[in-house]
Amino acid sequence: MTDIISISNTVFLMLGLELLFSIALPVVAVILWKKKTDASLSPLLMGAAAFFVFAMVIEQIIHFLVLGLNGSVSAFILSRPWLYAVYGGFMAGFIEESARFLVFKTMMRQHIGRENAVTYGLGHGGIECICILGMSMVSNLLLALMFNTMGAEAFIAQYSPGQTEAVTAAIAAINAVDPFSALLACFERACAMALQVELSVLVFAAVRLNKVWLYPVSILLHMLIDFFAAFYQTGAITQVWIIEAGLFVYVVALFFVVRRVYQKLPAEGPTKMLDHFGRVVSG
Repeated sequence: MTDIISISNTVFLMLGLELLFSIALPVVAVILWKKKTDASLSPLLMGAAAFFVFAMVIEQIIHFLVLGLNGSVSAFILSRPWLYAVYGGFMAGFIEESARFLVFKTMMRQHIGRENAVTYGLGHGGIECICILGMSMVSNLLLALMFNTMGAEAFIAQYSPGQTEAVTAAIAAINAVDPFSALLACFERACAMALQVELSVLVFAAVRLNKVWLYPVSILLHMLIDFFAAFYQTGAITQVWIIEAGLFVYVVALFFVVRRVYQKLPAEGPTKMLDHFGRVVSG
């Protein structure tokens, strides 16, 4: 039984603001980018669809097969934090960067301008922000509302004894939300969305500039940041601000590299400048 009697209005406010931020961040970013470049929004939809199909469906199926279906393999990986972090980081990097590579070579063959790389990244990172932060806040708000409406005893009683500990921990985590933790969660999503745009530019360059080596580099760059995030999930790193500070430095440092790559990419032009692989050709 939890010691929490009810969840305060302050917690509800923080959860609501996080939900609002998860939607407002990508929407405002897209509006500003559209106003600045007048870029087509179809790559935005492709980016959102690619993230959902590859990260939310295909990647989760793989995780189920590796970590859920085979108990011995799962136990071996989960008992070794570094191995779990390597697995989680590599899988996220490989799946998402492969999604970009495939979309840029196929569905976006007609969108050769560099502006489209950013638009795709906003779609990819924007739907990730909504799915990860926004949907989590919807779930937390519903749980908190049920807890306050039913009362602690009745709320806990509806779950089986095996679920009680997990539910109690979830309520405690929700009740622990404060302005700092809410701000940190929003800050993380903003950095993550910026990173998704940066990686989109690199993979776009791998296709349009025929620098295929940028594709595995993007996988490694993605893997590195997710490695530390997965390491934190194992409890090997206990201070979340260390992860967030590292993410911020990583995104800022990568920005200066990606900006140079972006400037080398072609602007919007006629599709006859592409060969049958979707690469820009001279002449």
